Amino acid sequence: MNQAPSPDLTLFILADAAQKRAALARRRKQRRKAANARSASKTRSSGAMTRSTSQQIGDLYERRAWEALREAGCDLLGQQLRCPVGELDLVVREGQTLVFVEVRYRRSRHFGGATASITRAKQERMLKAIDWWLPKLVRTAFGGQMPLCRIDLATFDQNNLTWHRDALRLNQDK
Repeated sequence: MNQAPSPDLTLFILADAAQKRAALARRRKQRRKAANARSASKTRSSGAMTRSTSQQIGDLYERRAWEALREAGCDLLGQQLRCPVGELDLVVREGQTLVFVEVRYRRSRHFGGATASITRAKQERMLKAIDWWLPKLVRTAFGGQMPLCRIDLATFDQNNLTWHRDALRLNQDK
């Protein structure tokens, strides 16, 4: 005489099966993620990393900004410095000053142009990224001695560069 499992046992069996399916799905996802990471590292090492059109445009204007800064006598310390809290487009040394440069491009001034695109949220992300990178930059480029720091903007509106020196401040003395 076969008896049907009790309702409590049926729920346990269903829950156990669901957990096994979820564990299997997690393992598959981890394998896919690992395979994608291996593929991306091969692409990166071959120099053929794919960048979106907007990233390529950003790269172009960052190069143009760097060329202008170099002509003005700046030394490049870092470019596209990424960290968990954001990215710094360009970091340069101008004499004894550490300069963080945000590069912005806008095709038209219809919505205020490139300068107006630096929102309060963007400024906060920049400041967090600066906080993250500052100790390493001071240690490697200034021998551990805190230099004067400045935040500049290099904006391109309709391909015209405007270099806004000391555009953002950490305090309200401006």
